[in-house]
Amino acid sequence: MLSPEIAKSIGWLGESWGFWIQTGAFFLSAIGAIAVIHYNGKQARLQALINLLSHQKLDVELIEATKCINELHARKARWTDHMAHGCDERKAMLKVLNSLEFIAVGVHMKAFHEGSYKQMQFTNVQRVHEASKGFITVLRQEAGVATLYQDFERLANRWHDNPIRKVSKPRWQFWK
Repeated sequence: MLSPEIAKSIGWLGESWGFWIQTGAFFLSAIGAIAVIHYNGKQARLQALINLLSHQKLDVELIEATKCINELHARKARWTDHMAHGCDERKAMLKVLNSLEFIAVGVHMKAFHEGSYKQMQFTNVQRVHEASKGFITVLRQEAGVATLYQDFERLANRWHDNPIRKVSKPRWQFWK
């Protein structure tokens, strides 16, 4: 028979209460570490996206290329009318598409935070995708590569099927 002091020190499943407290503290620490790693990864993806978009705002060539394709869009010009290899419009279209494909690959590989990018660039991505469909098809046929701009296309199609929602009330006005 056990003495009363020993009986009090034996906890659950024959282990001491100190063992279970230590095990619980270790377990909670591990869960906390996993949460911190997850949060830091999310913040890093968001920071990478913000850095890239800030850099693009300073890229003079990309700004000019974007202006060029926006003018084509305003004139309702077809991108496929500008397929000649020396054409300035073609260069502008490729510059913009390459930029969007780079970001789409980053989103696909989870290097960039998709939700933030979608909130900031939804309309631009949809507009370029709609205007560039025929151009991309012709480029794929010319190059004999079916995967050209596939990540951009996949991203734009996914967003088209699940568009951003209109904000009914700003989040910071929860008291109204």
